[in-house]
Amino acid sequence: MEHRLLADVVSKLGEFLILSPKFTDAAFSLISNPFTSEQSLTSLLETLVAHLQNPDINHATLFSLLSALSNHHPRLRHRISAAAHAFVLLPTTATPTLPHALSLIEPAELTPFDPFSDESMFLSLCFWQCVKTRRWTLRNVSKFHVRPSVFLTVLLGLTKDPYPYIREAALDGLVMLSNGGIVVDDRSLIECCYFRSVELLFDAENSVRCSAVRAVSAWGQLLVALSPDKTKADWSDALFVQLCLMVRDREMEIRVAAFSALGNIRTVSEDILMLTLAKKALSGTNEKTFPGQYTAKLFKLPATAAVFTFVNGLEDEFYQVRKSACHAVKKMTVLSAKFAGEVVYILMQILNEDSVVVRLQALETLHHMAMHDHLKVEESHLDMFFGALVDGNALIRSAARKTIQLTKFQKLAMFRSCIDVLIKNLELCPQDEADVFYALYKIGRSHGKYVTKIIHEVSQELEPSPYGKLGFTKVRTIALLVLAISAPVSLERQISTIRPEIYSYAVTLLGRLTRGLGGLTDQNALLDYLSHCSRFTVGSTSESFGEVLDFHLKDSYFQLQKRSETTCVEIVFQKIVDLWPLIQLGCMNEVIRTLRSWKEELQLFSLDSRPPAGVLVFALKYLHVIKLLGKAWACYFSKRNLHFNGIGILEALLCKTERRLKEMLHRFTGLSRGVEMHILELMLVTYTLRLPYGGGTIFFEDYTSKVTSVFCRVENLGKEESTQPFPFLIDLQNISHEIGNSRDGFIHKPELLQKSLNLFSLKQIVVSEKLDYLDAEIDVFDNDFQNPLPFISGLPVGIPFDITLHNISLGTRLWLAITDGEKSTQFVFLDLHEFGGCNEIRKSAFVAPFFRTPKVKHFVLKVSVVMECLSEGQHSKHLNGPKQNFIYLSKGKEIHLSTAEK
Repeated sequence: MEHRLLADVVSKLGEFLILSPKFTDAAFSLISNPFTSEQSLTSLLETLVAHLQNPDINHATLFSLLSALSNHHPRLRHRISAAAHAFVLLPTTATPTLPHALSLIEPAELTPFDPFSDESMFLSLCFWQCVKTRRWTLRNVSKFHVRPSVFLTVLLGLTKDPYPYIREAALDGLVMLSNGGIVVDDRSLIECCYFRSVELLFDAENSVRCSAVRAVSAWGQLLVALSPDKTKADWSDALFVQLCLMVRDREMEIRVAAFSALGNIRTVSEDILMLTLAKKALSGTNEKTFPGQYTAKLFKLPATAAVFTFVNGLEDEFYQVRKSACHAVKKMTVLSAKFAGEVVYILMQILNEDSVVVRLQALETLHHMAMHDHLKVEESHLDMFFGALVDGNALIRSAARKTIQLTKFQKLAMFRSCIDVLIKNLELCPQDEADVFYALYKIGRSHGKYVTKIIHEVSQELEPSPYGKLGFTKVRTIALLVLAISAPVSLERQISTIRPEIYSYAVTLLGRLTRGLGGLTDQNALLDYLSHCSRFTVGSTSESFGEVLDFHLKDSYFQLQKRSETTCVEIVFQKIVDLWPLIQLGCMNEVIRTLRSWKEELQLFSLDSRPPAGVLVFALKYLHVIKLLGKAWACYFSKRNLHFNGIGILEALLCKTERRLKEMLHRFTGLSRGVEMHILELMLVTYTLRLPYGGGTIFFEDYTSKVTSVFCRVENLGKEESTQPFPFLIDLQNISHEIGNSRDGFIHKPELLQKSLNLFSLKQIVVSEKLDYLDAEIDVFDNDFQNPLPFISGLPVGIPFDITLHNISLGTRLWLAITDGEKSTQFVFLDLHEFGGCNEIRKSAFVAPFFRTPKVKHFVLKVSVVMECLSEGQHSKHLNGPKQNFIYLSKGKEIHLSTAEK
């Protein structure tokens, strides 16, 4: 079927100059089918490329097929790019076909003649009569490398084009150039671009005005940056007032863009900012004008144009505008405490509106104000502010708690009301317990005197029952205990402001308290703190107490909470070297206990970073490898354990170690040569331990091939760094040659391997802070055993996936591995060009087919993202999947499917 379809496509290409839709459908089916053979794809590509030289054929159709071929089969992209480049150089190439060809050229593959540097080609495309050609050129202006003067002259000229799409694209091109496309030092040229963009704020077309807003913002900020210090503030105010005009535009999208642009302005005078909240002009601003344009014919910009700007925006009929205005206010509150004090009442009013996204943005703005100490909450605000704490939406409640934690209350009554509402939040929404506990503790730390007074008032509620039982079951009592442990104490003088037995009562809630304060401490440290404070004496409330709570007391190991992630990892890497002698002595209980304590300390940092930092993930994986290797080492050198437990235990440990080491080698970018060599050394130790102790556990050929491959990488690293390999590596290489040349192989020479292993020791490694961890996440919306996806037995089924990739570059080859219950795996290639985002994070939603649906009513698939290890050079055994060995980047996601109901 495939060959017949290909023959039909090739024959029609040779017979017809005008290609029918039936032909293109047949060609697209070959291209998009994942099971089309490499030979057929290559033949189709060669046929399409050969017909490019025919001047009479429809080149647009050919290039659309080549584009689909490039997108579906990235391995052919280099050849397609070369063919498109050759087509551009043909003297018979017509100008309308140039955009199709240029869009397929990869910049990295260009020959000395770069078509994107050809000014004559650029100008001919910009002034071609076809609107589509001009528009494509302007939208891809960043690809061209011509003189800045040519760029600006052409773009400024095209802003007067009669077609609105061209004016819009020209303005977008100006924005791109201002954001780093070229460097412009001529202030007069910048003024020209700015005022031309200002003129187009009054264009009749909505899309042009929207692009003009962005252009005015971009070139206005450049103009402000190049202005002298004396006039910088005036130009910044002029830009601000000019954009304020657009918040009254009749189109919602333009008002959103205007507020977004206002939020990007870095400096504004306080009197201008206050105008945005006033209903009429303030004294001293009536006569003030700025350079700009007030209407299509009035070229003086009065300061009064800013009147009521933010009030109008925050009360707009569209929630998108209100959200954008709220975000702009967030940026402005940093510039003026007076402005922040005036706008807080309007923000509080917004907390009562219907739109969740606007309420969230308002709470984020209030949180931002609190962070900069510009949030002054009055008693009149409390009902609206505290109402968000008992909102029906979990996101609103969470954002409100984060803002409350940073709020400073001026009166005890206000603080007491806040505590009461938090307790009410806990009563109405028990699922918020951990977050409420954290908020109670944080707000208590910043209001120590109020906490002390409240705890003294309610001390009777914290007493045990008359029968002496500490059964704290009331939500209010538990919340007050959390508030109580935030009271001021002096660790040095061992005195507290509340009765010490309250700390003893809190111990009964240790598990729940630990979950709530998990971002601050662990369970052991919290228990130490509560036990320590329970032995304190009560001090006078007039005494001065330390306000910084140190859960990790002075004898706590490493004091990791006071250090940065990188410093803590460095300490662990320094100390772990000292564990190797204990491993050699067989003291694995002590080693495992130490490794566990380090792991728990490092994991505290992962609570504050999502996803965790690469250096932190590397350290945790390294600790796990040392634990596995230590257990395997102890098992290998203990005849009794090896005989009693069997070879299978050792084999399982070493298989896990090898898998983890491969992950460390391939899932981190930015590893230094020394760290990479140390990982390779650990792999060689693993391979050596897998050789038998009196019997075979792996084939000798397998050992030889793996060791040879690792030694090749070690030699390459040694050449790059000009460093001498470790003694263990040198000795093992010599022994491997000796064993390989002997007839009896390794069977009679285990003592040589043991001697070599005795030369090994752990090395202190230094890991870069810029280490990136390659990770992937898979999600299928609303799918579990109660909500399975429907399928029909024997027919393919489409599975909708949401995939998120972290730190994955475009050169990485990723596959989706779909495994059914029979352990057979189907692979689906992931084209990273279809993912949105950048290397740091990429996201895509698509439907993947699964072909082998069984004849059952229900079944479960396990899906993972895998990455080919291109540097290993070892081929995989999968026919329709990765060509190289691969590693898993994500946890297996279970997909539940059930036959569709008739």
